[in-house]
Amino acid sequence: MKCFLDSSILVESCLSNSPKYAAADELVNGGHTTSAHALAEVYATLTGDARLRISPADAAAMVKDLAERLDVQPMGVAEYLEMIGSASGKGVRGGGIYDALHVQTARLCHCAEIRTLNIGHFRHAAPDMVVRGL
Repeated sequence: MKCFLDSSILVESCLSNSPKYAAADELVNGGHTTSAHALAEVYATLTGDARLRISPADAAAMVKDLAERLDVQPMGVAEYLEMIGSASGKGVRGGGIYDALHVQTARLCHCAEIRTLNIGHFRHAAPDMVVRGL
C-alpha cells in the first residue's frame, strides 16, 4: 500500500536514540512518498529544537539522505493556489494549512494512507483517508 509519510515520522527516523526510531526508519526505507515541504519541516525541527543539538550541516545531510530514500513529490503553484483557495471553505486556519498541504500531496500521489505522529491533525484534514501512527 502506498503511504504518505508526514514530517513527524521523518524526524523520528533521524533520531537513532528515539524509541520510535526503528519503526519510523522502516517506513522511510519502505519506498513511500512524502512532500518536498515535509523535508523543509524536518530541517526546521532538527535545527530548531535546542534539545536535539543537531547542527544545520548535520540536519541538511539527514534531509538529503531522506530525499534519496523516499519518493519526494513537489506541488506546483497551481496546486498550492487551489488548495489554499479551498481551505477557507473547509475551516482550515493557521498552521493547519501545512497539514492540508501534505494531504493534498498525498491525494495527488494516490496514497491510500497517511502515517504521522499527529493523527488528530490529519483525521481532521483527511477524513476520506486512512490515517495511522507508528
